[in-house]
Amino acid sequence: MTTDRPRALADSVFPEPEGDRAVTGYVAGFLASVAFLLLVPAGWARLDHLWAEDGARFAVDALRSPALQNLADPYGGYLHVLPRLVAELVALLPLPWTAAGFAVAAAVLRAVVALVTFAASGAYLRSTALRFVLAALVVVVPAGNSETLNNMANLHWFLLYGVFWALLWRTAPRVPVAVFVVLATLSSPLVLLLVPIAFVRLFLPRREVPVVFLAGALVQGAVVLSAERTPYSHDPVDTVQVLLAALLRVPVVALTGSERLGLFYPAHGNLVVLGALLVTGLPVLAALWWGDRAGRALAAVATCCSVLLIGLSLVLNWSAALQVQQPGVVLAGQRYSVAPVLFLFTAVAVGLDAAPPAAWQRFAVRAGQWVLGILLVSSVIGHLQEPGTVLRGVPWDASVEQGRAQCAANAPEARLEHEPAGWFFVLPCDRLG
Repeated sequence: MTTDRPRALADSVFPEPEGDRAVTGYVAGFLASVAFLLLVPAGWARLDHLWAEDGARFAVDALRSPALQNLADPYGGYLHVLPRLVAELVALLPLPWTAAGFAVAAAVLRAVVALVTFAASGAYLRSTALRFVLAALVVVVPAGNSETLNNMANLHWFLLYGVFWALLWRTAPRVPVAVFVVLATLSSPLVLLLVPIAFVRLFLPRREVPVVFLAGALVQGAVVLSAERTPYSHDPVDTVQVLLAALLRVPVVALTGSERLGLFYPAHGNLVVLGALLVTGLPVLAALWWGDRAGRALAAVATCCSVLLIGLSLVLNWSAALQVQQPGVVLAGQRYSVAPVLFLFTAVAVGLDAAPPAAWQRFAVRAGQWVLGILLVSSVIGHLQEPGTVLRGVPWDASVEQGRAQCAANAPEARLEHEPAGWFFVLPCDRLG
């Protein structure tokens, strides 16, 4: 009797989606997502350019240290089980294939997050078109295309969003989704924000996903509390700059993209911020006003996640480089926009899915849906036309050849350079193959 009320509450905010058996559609969506991520100009470059920690941390550790030790080794103050697991698999490939291995794995996992989003959102969004747009934005999100495209180092921003939807998905396939959730939870400390959702979810049947999530969160939380983390800088946090940076990096970037914001903000100043708040804020208010209990709860939680994520990301990693008057405005640390923007789009989609009775209200909702669709198309075009995100440093196969030349000159170790500029790792010559 004591659990009847909590279960009724959980049942009202975790509705069950209708049956969806369009297997062909999921397969086609998966293949299209992976192909898009790998074949757009920036994605093509990732096939032959190794990015940051993918090389200097995950790849080198997989090549030099035992697998179990690597999986349990924290970096940056938390566990990275999924990136390290991918690195162990990539290490089985010939060394020149390392960059492509990481790029393909990251694209596949991001496509999986998109599929989870589409499937789980069926319980909350009546419009299939809106569900498609929301899932597609995981693939073509106009934020972080230089830093977060096709690498495992920054995949955790997408994994967080995938775990969010997996916890909301009452009828999810038990084993594969549970495996995805526990690996993702052991790869990002930000998932700890989702603990309250998992506790509410425990009042409903099919508890495998919240149980494994909470177990993974407990392990990740213990590591976060015990592991050392080197701060990016010791610059004092500027509250006004953090607030302005947060507004630019979420509602504005959601509409313009990280790369193109540098064209709008210097020319129009805070008018850009006010316009973005209006365009994104009205649908969120519509969700809170017109949505049913599940829709209002989803919009409120997604908005809170967006605000908390961008706030924590900026405060914990604040440096003068993140100030909005810097060249490029938000290009430094653009990865911080990814998850907050996706959560904001979630709240917006709920508002646009509401169906008020008045004609003028329906017109407003339709207009908002068209804006979201246009945003999706413009983001796709931006990916296809954006040359600035194409990596131009030393290609990975050239770096491997340079390393082999060093070994041929009797050096005991080879220095393997990769992206971004200044990143490298050292590998014994007997591991070059």
